[in-house]
Amino acid sequence: MEWYYASNGQQQGPVSQEQLIELFKKGEVKTSDLVWNESMTDWVAFGNVPALNQSGAAPSGAVPSQVPPDQGPIPAAAGGAAAASTGTQVVGSSVPSAGGANIPNYLWQSIVCMVLCCLPLGIPALIFATKVKPAVEMGRLDEAREASKKAKMWCWYAFGVGLVIQILYVGCIGLGLMVDARAM
Repeated sequence: MEWYYASNGQQQGPVSQEQLIELFKKGEVKTSDLVWNESMTDWVAFGNVPALNQSGAAPSGAVPSQVPPDQGPIPAAAGGAAAASTGTQVVGSSVPSAGGANIPNYLWQSIVCMVLCCLPLGIPALIFATKVKPAVEMGRLDEAREASKKAKMWCWYAFGVGLVIQILYVGCIGLGLMVDARAM
C-alpha cells in the first residue's frame, strides 16, 4: 500500500509502508506529521495510525503525537492534497480497537445478505460495514460503533425481506401446482 505524508507543510510520497517506517526511524517523519493512504478518509497524525506504530521503538528525540485520537476531520489543505476514500478491504468479522474491545464490522454477513437475500437492502449494509475499520484506525470509536450498528440493522432488514420473498415465492409455486392439479 502506498502512503503519502506531509512534512514541513509539503506533501511527500508515494512511499511504501516500510519506507515510511524507515523515514520515521531516521527522524525524517515525526509522530505529529500527517499521513494518508487510499483506505483512509482523512489525513491522520503518524502517531495515531496503529499499523505504523507497530514498527518498533521511536527514534531518539521523537515527541508523542499532539493530535488526540478522537479528533474531527483534518482539513485537506493541511495535508496539501484531497483526502478521498476509494474503499477498504476488511477481511475479518471484527476490528480490534485501541481500547482492546472488538467492534464487529458485519462485512461477510452483509455480502451474504446482499447476494442471497435482498440486493437493494444488502448494499447499505455493505457500505456501513466498510466504514468500521477506517473509523477504528483513526481512533473514532463512536463512529465505528455506529457504522457497525447500522451494518447489523441493514443485514437484518435484507434477511427479513429476503425471507418473506422466498416464502411468497414458494407459496405461489405451491398454489400454481394445486391449480394445475385441479385442472386435470
